[in-house]
Amino acid sequence: MTAITIKVPKATRDRLHRLAAAHGLTPAQQIDRLIDETAARPRPTTGGYRSSGPLTAEEIGTELARGFGE
Repeated sequence: MTAITIKVPKATRDRLHRLAAAHGLTPAQQIDRLIDETAARPRPTTGGYRSSGPLTAEEIGTELARGFGE
């Protein structure tokens, strides 16, 4: 583990200590938990089909059917 110093207002420090105590954690563990909860998560990827323009419902049905061997 490494050490880091950050400067925050006393009210923020006190809130961190209260939050950590409420969860039975140290302030460092609480910071780690908060970062994990708010860190960006990778966006799921969807499909691989890209059309050159808008499709009608029938065209969409045809493209989807190709994926099922038709």
